[in-house]
Amino acid sequence: MTGLAGTLVTFVYFLTQYMRIRTVDRRNETQNAADRPFVYALSVASSGSSWLFFGALGYAAQNGVEFVGLFIGIVLAFTIGFPFLQKVVNLAKSEGITSIADLIGARYGKSFSVTALVTFIATIGLIPYLSLQFIAIHYLYDAVWGTYAPHTHGEVHQSEWLLLSLLCFLSFFAILNTGKSIRAVDRYEGVVHALAWASGFKFLVFLFIGIAAIAFLFGTPTEILDRLIISQAQIPAIHLTPSIGNIIALILIGAASVLLLPSQFYLTVVENRSERELRMARWLIPVCLFITGLFVLPLAAIGSLVFHGLGQASPDLYFLSLPLFANQNWLSAIAFTGGISAASSMLVLPAIVLSIMISNDLVLPVLLRWSARKGRDAVSDFTHIIPKVRRLVIIGIMLTAYLYHFTIFGKVDFSELALISAVGMMQLVPPFVGGIIWRHATARGAAWGMIAGFIVWTYTMILPAWFDHAASFIQNGPIGIAFLRPHALFGLEASQYANGLAWSLFANLLFFLIGSFSKNATPLERIQASVFMAENSTSPVSIKNLQSSVTIGQLKQTISKYIGSEQAHLAFKAFQEQERSVLDEEDPADFKTVHFSEQLLSGIVGSPSARMILSLAMGPTSVSQRQAQILLDHATGALAQNRYLLQTALDQMDQGIGVFDQQYQLMCWNRQFQLILHLPERLQRMGTPFSSIISYLFARGDMTDMNEQPLPDELGRFAAQWRIKLKNTDQTIEIRSNAMPDGGLVTTFTDITSAVETDTVLRQTNEYLELRVRERTAELTLANQQLGQAQRRAEEANISKTRFLTDAGHDILQPLNAARLYSSALNERLRKSREKELVGNLDSSLEAVESIFNALLDISRLDAGALKPVISVFKIDTILQQIVRDFQPAAQEKGLELKLVKSSAIVATDSNLLRRLLQNLVSNAIKYCKSGKILVGARRRNGQIELQVIDTGIGIPKSKLNIIFREFSRLSEGMKESDGLGLGLSIVERIAKVLDLPIHVSSVIGKGTVFSLKMPISKTSTLTVNEEHPATERYGRLDGLVVLCVDDDERSLTGMKELLETWKCVAHGVSSGAALKEYCTKQAASPGVILADYNLKDENGLDLVRFARGHFDCHIQAALVTAERSEQLRDRAAAEDVSIINKPVRPAILRALLSHFQQTSNSD
Repeated sequence: MTGLAGTLVTFVYFLTQYMRIRTVDRRNETQNAADRPFVYALSVASSGSSWLFFGALGYAAQNGVEFVGLFIGIVLAFTIGFPFLQKVVNLAKSEGITSIADLIGARYGKSFSVTALVTFIATIGLIPYLSLQFIAIHYLYDAVWGTYAPHTHGEVHQSEWLLLSLLCFLSFFAILNTGKSIRAVDRYEGVVHALAWASGFKFLVFLFIGIAAIAFLFGTPTEILDRLIISQAQIPAIHLTPSIGNIIALILIGAASVLLLPSQFYLTVVENRSERELRMARWLIPVCLFITGLFVLPLAAIGSLVFHGLGQASPDLYFLSLPLFANQNWLSAIAFTGGISAASSMLVLPAIVLSIMISNDLVLPVLLRWSARKGRDAVSDFTHIIPKVRRLVIIGIMLTAYLYHFTIFGKVDFSELALISAVGMMQLVPPFVGGIIWRHATARGAAWGMIAGFIVWTYTMILPAWFDHAASFIQNGPIGIAFLRPHALFGLEASQYANGLAWSLFANLLFFLIGSFSKNATPLERIQASVFMAENSTSPVSIKNLQSSVTIGQLKQTISKYIGSEQAHLAFKAFQEQERSVLDEEDPADFKTVHFSEQLLSGIVGSPSARMILSLAMGPTSVSQRQAQILLDHATGALAQNRYLLQTALDQMDQGIGVFDQQYQLMCWNRQFQLILHLPERLQRMGTPFSSIISYLFARGDMTDMNEQPLPDELGRFAAQWRIKLKNTDQTIEIRSNAMPDGGLVTTFTDITSAVETDTVLRQTNEYLELRVRERTAELTLANQQLGQAQRRAEEANISKTRFLTDAGHDILQPLNAARLYSSALNERLRKSREKELVGNLDSSLEAVESIFNALLDISRLDAGALKPVISVFKIDTILQQIVRDFQPAAQEKGLELKLVKSSAIVATDSNLLRRLLQNLVSNAIKYCKSGKILVGARRRNGQIELQVIDTGIGIPKSKLNIIFREFSRLSEGMKESDGLGLGLSIVERIAKVLDLPIHVSSVIGKGTVFSLKMPISKTSTLTVNEEHPATERYGRLDGLVVLCVDDDERSLTGMKELLETWKCVAHGVSSGAALKEYCTKQAASPGVILADYNLKDENGLDLVRFARGHFDCHIQAALVTAERSEQLRDRAAAEDVSIINKPVRPAILRALLSHFQQTSNSD
């Protein structure tokens, strides 16, 4: 890249920036507002992006990773310190503050001395930093012109004429962009956009150079890494151990630079228009610094590696030296442009801001005092003086920085020079932070502290930069006193900037505290302290009654000197309309008028100078200078505090609030008013007509409910509640207006978008739900009809099934009963015959068939609800012992141990149904248990009894636990162990439902199964007395017992007679009622027992028993032998004292019953 190309690039860059500034300044506020948050955030990041080029890179090359301290400080300021930033921004807006000097001076009672001292320190402190930019530009041109030599030689080369030309151009550029207005609060929108663009450009350039250096300029990343590892001992960026003290110092400097650099304060605070912009900067700046900061150390390390031993490049210029060394002209041009952008960005705006501060806080007060000494009309018009002063100051600042760069050229690195300025600006930290957090800080303390800190900073940092490092003063200290060496003051061995920062801040803080405690704060200082600390202060009662001797006309005349007669007249006219009062030129000015005048001047010359102007204006005509001072202090402080509290309260409300006077002109508003309506700044000013706001909204298309724009005299109709739809944001705003007693409107603007959307969604949802309800109602009605029909069919089918099983049971069991009786009789007769085994097998087969039919009948009765539980109170151990006793032989036959766990618990349930349930469970356990034991018992759990049947059988898979209670359901594993139809557990489940006992099963394959059911323990201890039948195995001889058998089935009748005769009974048989009557007529004596079937043709067994007893006039023992199992029949039989034996008849039960009847007859 040639020097001519560099010059051309510089020209094109500045031309582009100038065109950008002009374009933005010509646009209206609405057009600029679209990207304002992004522009604001990038502009605030401009100093950080410049530090990447001229500071961070050179510092990292010599000190390694310590450079991140500055970035950490900036990030902490925008993250942890974000609430503090918000507070400062809000304070500046409420107090009309335009610079860091104004803010610190306003805190200390709007002290001129404090403001002037801050301006002086800021100016002196920034000169080294501005000189740094000239040195950087000097180096850039030397590099591209090929005249660059190591900076340690301190030589000046032929590119100086370019630098001098650039000085003139930059001064002209800054003057050109100060604008024609003298208002310090005017925003330089074009300059801010140019800075934002330059900041983004610098970030991208540095990122691109970093990627290029790592990726391809000097080999692949792997090759570069290998070379760095080999040469790491010669590369300070890699092998140096970071100093914690240096990092802490850099963190403090980085955090403070966000607000204390004059240009940064202007960008961060004065240029801020909304909290949205500040929140954008909160995340964008840390992200940009983090991404680009990742390439600082690699670039520094690669530069040290490439130029090690060559002495051809300064570490501060590695970003340009590396592309030049690699002969990459296009990349060198990009890097050169980035360097020019970084340097010029830190020259133009700082010069503009410093010119405003110096003119307002140093030059103008001197002119005012000189004018006061010469007479009131010595200077009649400042409107032309102030712009000229600012332009001269810009030239002076630029020239001073340019000349200073010759003094330190080649002696100090870029990073050292930047840190000298930064430590100088750090002298503003104690009065700035202390004034916001400490109520007792005073102007004297602030001034003493800043002076002490400035002296120490000059001694420890400025003087060493002027003198040669080998000078005796530097190496040995003044007159040989070693502990007074500037770079190691009092023996503190640290880096130059850490040493200077530590001692200057120590001196600053010490004298800040001494000065603050040595004198009490003035009344205005206390008022301002309350404002800055957001405390509630009580204004003096006499404020409203104070008046000055200066007249309204005199105030107008004074202000006209600074803003012009026309502007002053318009301003007082607006104030008069706002206060709804008539201001006569000869009337004395009250405290409101004085405060208004001060606020008006503050936007032009700053708060301290405005206060001085009014003090001088009131001095000659006031009763005394002190009275005028008290009036001004009280008026300013009280009104500022009251306005601050009112504005703060309004800003905390969710609704936008606008107050309009009798002429419907805007008088007061809050932050939400601006955010909700998105009005341009020209409509957010006091005195804006309501009609102008409505017209703007109508023209923007937001007044969708109006066909035409309302006329001014129609605005009164807006005193009602109404809504508008904002076209741009699609928001719905509800407007409520209330008329004030003396005219005007108080209007609230509420964003009800969410509520409207919710109402719309609810309405649509309701309509949809109503439609769905109608559809579902029709579907449910149809489904209910179909379900009712299906239910009726199912009930009819179930009734038919139950009736069929019941009716068929009698017909099926009749021949089965006959076969069983025949087989039993045959078994008795062939007891000693060889055919006994065959007859026994036949009897067993019949018994199995009988069990199947009984199970089916039981299921049908349970399903039909024919079985109703008969609740009785009994000991659970009674049933458990009987079940264990009954099944013990079967268990022993299979080699199983059947064990009982006794329990004394008393329960209340149907004992017969419970016995059948447990019998089925124990029977199943014996069937499917190969070996081991079966445990039957009860446990007490939480006031209940839990019955358990536990076996060590084959187990049940978890996937099959839900099907074992189905009818005819048998598992393949169980089929191998025992025969059966799978009805036992189905009956168990149905009985459990009838008894309302939940049944639970758990099982482990190969280990066993646990069946359990829970029931409550009975609260009563009175047991129910049950008549128990005699044990079936205890029966005596039946010889000679006369038994009358009644059955209409000939086979059953014959079989019964055959069985009875084998027991030596005298058996008679009849098949109908007529045959019974004939039998009774022929027999003289009554039979001993009557065994009658219940279901006979056209008659029943109970009627026949009753007839026989009546005929013989005696109580004959009788039993119904029937397949009928209903409860009604049992109740009727019990009432007639007739026993029941269900078909098919079990011979053992029949014989036991006959033995019981015989014993009963004998005892009678």
